[in-house]
Amino acid sequence: MSKALNALRNAGFGLALGLAATGAPAWSATNTVVIYNAVSTKLIQAFAEEFQKQNPGVKAEIISGGSGELLTRIKAERANPRGDVLVGPDADVFDAEIDLFEAYDSKEKAGFDKAAVHPQGKYYGFSTNFQAFIVNTKMMPLDKAPKSWADLAKPEFKGKILMANPAQSGSAYSQMHQILMLYGWDVMGKIIQNATFVPSSKLAFQNVAKGEIAVGLTSEFNILVSKLEGNPVDFVYPSDGTALINDANGIIKGGPNGENARKFIDYVSSKQAHTILVDLDKRRSARLDVAPPPGLPDAKGIKTFAYDSAGAAKNRTEELEKFDKLFSAK
Repeated sequence: MSKALNALRNAGFGLALGLAATGAPAWSATNTVVIYNAVSTKLIQAFAEEFQKQNPGVKAEIISGGSGELLTRIKAERANPRGDVLVGPDADVFDAEIDLFEAYDSKEKAGFDKAAVHPQGKYYGFSTNFQAFIVNTKMMPLDKAPKSWADLAKPEFKGKILMANPAQSGSAYSQMHQILMLYGWDVMGKIIQNATFVPSSKLAFQNVAKGEIAVGLTSEFNILVSKLEGNPVDFVYPSDGTALINDANGIIKGGPNGENARKFIDYVSSKQAHTILVDLDKRRSARLDVAPPPGLPDAKGIKTFAYDSAGAAKNRTEELEKFDKLFSAK
């Protein structure tokens, strides 16, 4: 077992219990939905509060962590699932262990493009999540910043790039897999040598916004939020393309509160919930009937390519072990 995967397995049980916590473990409660959450605290709390208003008497219990941590926890609990739904990771996180999730024909399915929904209803799209570079323009003018994934491998950017560990972050794994799709391990190996790695996807943009490092790899909505908070940051979309990826929500198979899990998936897939998603987190909704947030560039002007989600799921363990080997050799 690689160091990165061992660290991930060990970290999977250090997750924080959030909204509506009780003295007893979340999974012992009655009339509860236990949410394994990979999105921001403010967003999941807004969802939980509205869901509870619409479903009086149902208590939302939230356990938050990185998508890799949460998937590890779900795998470890497969014989006795303790969570009901998984919210927010990239769709390939679901695809990597699709048998852990329950098929469900949500009443909200018609609101999505077919590509945003698992063929058997094992997950439903959440946001369309373009990966980009966040650049601190006080530390590095945009015209000096990397313009492509390939640029990240150039010697002049050594020590100036921040990435999350792909074993602990779904978005970081998708970033790595995109680079591998385009260029293979030769370029990715050079990027590993150039980059500083942090354990959380939040740190990959927050530390850039704070001026600790010039460039980070992150989801576009994090850059928009950082700009709106007044930080000297801007977007760079890779000129060689960014993958068209949806993150998603799904029901954990055999969870303790199946009926409430289905109710929650219907709610979090609704137009109302996706409007909250856009307003609070500044993400592009995966629904067809919800407009993107002001401040994000028109998607038509962003070069994209199809993401190999099946390959990402199939090769995840192998690619993480290769990453760990190269990272350990730095």
